[in-house]
Amino acid sequence: QDERRHGSSAVLRRHPRRRPHRPSTPRAMATLVLETNLGRVRHLHINSPDNLNALSGAMIHALTEKFAPENLSDASVLLLTSAGRHFGAGHDLGEMASGKYDANLFRQCSNLMQLVATCPIPVLAAVQGCAFAAGCQLAASCDVVLAAEGARFATPGVRIGLFCSTPSVAVTRAATAKVAAEMLFAGRELSASEALAAGLVSRVVASEAPAALLEEALRTCHTIAESPREVLVAGKALLVAQRGQTLEKAYDIASAAMERGMTRQVAAEGISAFLEKRPACWACEDFEVERAVKLVCEGVAVVGASANAARPSHDVFCKVRDFAPAYPVNPTCAEVAGAPTYANLAAVPSPFAVVNIFRASGAPAAEAIDEALALARQVRGIRAIWLQEGVRAPEAERRARAQGLVVVADRCLAVELRKRGLLQGASGATAAGPPSPSAKL
Repeated sequence: QDERRHGSSAVLRRHPRRRPHRPSTPRAMATLVLETNLGRVRHLHINSPDNLNALSGAMIHALTEKFAPENLSDASVLLLTSAGRHFGAGHDLGEMASGKYDANLFRQCSNLMQLVATCPIPVLAAVQGCAFAAGCQLAASCDVVLAAEGARFATPGVRIGLFCSTPSVAVTRAATAKVAAEMLFAGRELSASEALAAGLVSRVVASEAPAALLEEALRTCHTIAESPREVLVAGKALLVAQRGQTLEKAYDIASAAMERGMTRQVAAEGISAFLEKRPACWACEDFEVERAVKLVCEGVAVVGASANAARPSHDVFCKVRDFAPAYPVNPTCAEVAGAPTYANLAAVPSPFAVVNIFRASGAPAAEAIDEALALARQVRGIRAIWLQEGVRAPEAERRARAQGLVVVADRCLAVELRKRGLLQGASGATAAGPPSPSAKL
């Protein structure tokens, strides 16, 4: 019975204690796909290890909702992983054999795969164990695939009398034609190294440890996400548009894309930074500002808050304190606007989610960021770094995003709160005016 359900005796020999099929309950459906935001990375974790993460009707529905373009406007890269020992065993044949599945299941699955392939942002899959049939199709539909050393890829439907027709669409577009044909007609399994040689995999992670695969996948995602989202979105759209076109048409599409790219401010900054041999200082993403603002109500530590009422840092601290718990961090004074100061972030006794930094750009701001990162690793509740207007530390900003924190740079926190109606007063600059890059903070 299990063999008919999952369609691979090789998998069964390794998994003799698989649980029988049970209809999905509302509670189970709610947790089929776990979603986490890690800086600019959206992490989707397929969470149905009891049936080897099979693409049941409920799972297809859950993934389709997660991959809807309107739900991805606040991420730059999407990471897809699975729970347990295997990435995905394909469709739930037990559900299909029961006669209770939706007759449109395959069309719904095809719609999902098209959403994955045409997702507006890059999609990276981290594959462990087996990626069979529709599981192989799902991996092949992603832009980048990292595979554990022991990962295996197959489209074995022919062995149960059901040719892997829909998986063939993704597999033949990812793997070489001859290798894909053998996979489909003979049901041959590919090792991770064979899948790499065939073009089905981008890279093999030389470790069987799940943590190593996830760590490398996240590192790759954060590297991709360092580039501006608008560049990644435009690049993904170009790859989708030119695919399958004639050589002449593909170059026409690509030339037009290059011309549009040259008109963007991010290109001007990137080229200038390259010529000047400095890190590019791209603006933070709008969705990062929104996320950070939502965290302000959980507390803000204001690093560099001044006791001098004429300083912008004093004004911002007072305004933020009117909206949320705020803690001044300044070892050079005893209090700010009646509030006791703390020598460093670790000395703040209450929890806070946002670190608002008033320090000079470069090394001073980077030092404050690194102090916040050290505390974040201790699970102190820090989830966002906010560099005040005029403050940048590009390398430290990248380190913070790579650790999964939200990073906002060169923005005034009080102004952003007021724009959203969270502070009293007219929209715009604070009473003291937004600080200029050369302002004494």
